[in-house]
Amino acid sequence: MLDLSLPAVYVPAIFLTLVFCLAVFIAKEAKKAGGVSLDKLPYYNEINLSMGYIGRNVLENGRFKYRKNVDSEVKYNNKIYNSLRHAGILYSMYMYEKYGYPATYKKFRYNASKYFIKKYIKKLDETRRVVVSLPKEEQINMSIAKSGAAGMALAALSNLCAEKKLPLELLTGLGEFLVSMQDKDGNFYAYYDLDSDTINKEAEALYYTGEAAFGLLHLYDVDPKTKWLHSAKKGLLYLAKFRKPLGMDIPFDHWSIMAIEKLFNTGSVAEDEKRILMEYVEQMLIPTISKQITNKNNSYFGAFQENIRPGSIGTIMEGLASSYFCTDSEDLKQLIYKSLSIGCLFLNRVQVKTGEQAGGVPNSANWVRPEASPNAGVIRMDNLQHVILSWLKFQEIIQLRNDLPE
Repeated sequence: MLDLSLPAVYVPAIFLTLVFCLAVFIAKEAKKAGGVSLDKLPYYNEINLSMGYIGRNVLENGRFKYRKNVDSEVKYNNKIYNSLRHAGILYSMYMYEKYGYPATYKKFRYNASKYFIKKYIKKLDETRRVVVSLPKEEQINMSIAKSGAAGMALAALSNLCAEKKLPLELLTGLGEFLVSMQDKDGNFYAYYDLDSDTINKEAEALYYTGEAAFGLLHLYDVDPKTKWLHSAKKGLLYLAKFRKPLGMDIPFDHWSIMAIEKLFNTGSVAEDEKRILMEYVEQMLIPTISKQITNKNNSYFGAFQENIRPGSIGTIMEGLASSYFCTDSEDLKQLIYKSLSIGCLFLNRVQVKTGEQAGGVPNSANWVRPEASPNAGVIRMDNLQHVILSWLKFQEIIQLRNDLPE
C-alpha cells in the first residue's frame, strides 16, 4: 500500500534510518520469541503488576477506585466517575485472560461487570438499551447516553454472553441503540439526550464512531447478524473518507484502527473497501510516528514531542499494535515495530514498580521528579488499561515475528 520510494510519502528516508538504528537494541528483548511461554516475553511482569493494581482497586460492590496518587498521602473521594471508562477497564481485564494470562482476576471482572450492568445499562424502549452517563458523576448538566459508551460496553461484555453470564438480548439492545444513532453517511451521533428523549445531532466526539464500530464487531462475534457488521463497516468507511482531506492534521484514532483490524478478521471486506481503510490507517500512522522521540539519550526516549503522558502514549501504542495488522507494507510494519519497541519501553520506565501503588502508571513521566506537581502522580484506571493492552498486543506481534534481530 505504501511506496516509500515516492516523493509524496510523508516520512523522510532519514527518519526511517534513524529509528531503525536507535531502536534495534530493543529488539534484543524479544529475540526469537515466537512460540515461547508468556513468562519469557517482554513486559510479562509489568502486565501482571498493572493488572494486580486493578485487582487491588476493585471495591466490594464492583466499582473501581478510579483515581489514586503515587503519594499515598494524597486522597480522592472518587465521586467523579465515567461509565464509558469503566467499560474500557473491563475490556482490558478480559483481554488479559484472552491472551493466555491466568484467570486470577476473573471474579473481580465478573463483580465489576455486574456493577456496571446494574448501575449504567438502562432500557430506552422495547428494543434499545443504553449506557447512561450520570450528571453528578461526570459533572454534566444533563443525563445522556453516549454512543461510545454503548460500543465499549459491547466490547467489554460480549464475552459474558459466550460464558452464559448474561442474556444476548442485553447486548442486542445496545446494538439496536447504536444502529439507531447512525446517520445515512455512517457517522454515529455522539449522544442521546435522555431528558428530552432525542438524539443530539450537534455534539461531536472524536472516538465515538470508532468505539461504536468496535463494539458492534464484538456483538457480531456472538450474534453474527449482517446488520451489526454492515453498520460497523459503514462507520469506519465514513471516518476514512471524512478524514482523508485532513492530510497530516488527521487525529490518531486508536479505536478506529482497532475496529479496522477486527473488521479485516471477519473476511467480509471487499478489496476496494480494504484499500480505503488501509490508506486511512497509513494516513494516521505517519504524522504520529514522525513525532516520536528517537534519541536514546533523551530522558523521554520513546515518548512523543509535546506528549510525555503515559496514558495517552498507551493509547497510541495500542493503536500502533493494531495497525501492524492493517497494512500490506512490510516497510511500514518494520517502522511500526520499531516505534512500538521504544514506546513500550518508555511505558515500562514510568510504571510504578514498588509500594502501595505498584503497577500504576501516573499522569506524567515527570512524576518521579521532586519538583513535579501532585497532578503528575495521579493514577487513573482508564489510562492504565490502555498501557496493559498495548503491552499485550505488542507481545502478540513479538510472537508473530519469529526471526527478530540480535
